[in-house]
Amino acid sequence: MNYSKKHLLLSVFWIILGLAFTALAVTETVEIDVLSGLGGGLIAVGVLQLIRNLRYRKDPAYREKVDTETGDERYRFIRMKSWSWAGCAVIAAEGIGTVAARLMGQDTVSDVLSYSVCLLLCAYWISFLVISRKY
Repeated sequence: MNYSKKHLLLSVFWIILGLAFTALAVTETVEIDVLSGLGGGLIAVGVLQLIRNLRYRKDPAYREKVDTETGDERYRFIRMKSWSWAGCAVIAAEGIGTVAARLMGQDTVSDVLSYSVCLLLCAYWISFLVISRKY
């Protein structure tokens, strides 16, 4: 993986954007409740990315490890398998949640969960059709 100056600048951008969101929330310039949390999250992401970028540039052993993980076929297979398991788990949990919410009389929650299951299954079906043409 090539950690260029663009990655470094992007990390700094996330930190600055997070600070701006936090400042807007603290000064109550904008009345959006989640702005301070979003700002804090962006700051955390920016700092972690910045640390990872600097470590990649200075530590040859870490650079080799990261390059191996991003380019190795075994890691690609593991990542693909993890996504498929996570997708199945989310669909199953949302399906169970749909039925449970309906039984408890929470029709709105049940509808949202069932729409989410439908959206995920449609996305799976479309991606299956696209990938089956490719391979």
